[in-house]
Amino acid sequence: MERKLLQIAFALAGLMLVGFGLGGVFFGATFMDLSGDVVMDSYIRFLKGMLLAIGLVYWWSIPDIERHGERISLVTFILVLGAVPRLMTVIGHGVPTIGIMIGLAGELILAPLLWFWQRRVALVAQRSALT
Repeated sequence: MERKLLQIAFALAGLMLVGFGLGGVFFGATFMDLSGDVVMDSYIRFLKGMLLAIGLVYWWSIPDIERHGERISLVTFILVLGAVPRLMTVIGHGVPTIGIMIGLAGELILAPLLWFWQRRVALVAQRSALT
């Protein structure tokens, strides 16, 4: 049952990542309600493309979720490491937008929680295989 709930959680997290990723890839700076700065547009499309890729990795991990610890660890590391500079901005300059704060919470809280949960499910599966 726990494995199935984890798979559902990864499906939903992947859906959010793919949705926001596609929105940013297709609409760029307009998606973020920023003016037509070409450099900003390029950064936004690149970073949203990364979110899209991470969402796809989440989805690809769902069928054998207990076996994809390395894959999930890597994308969790990328999300958390990318969130640290965003957190530095919030600390140094204040809260930019609610959307950024929601993203930051997902990157610093949700992603590590999903990682820990996957590790737990993998450990239970490994113990079950040994008995």
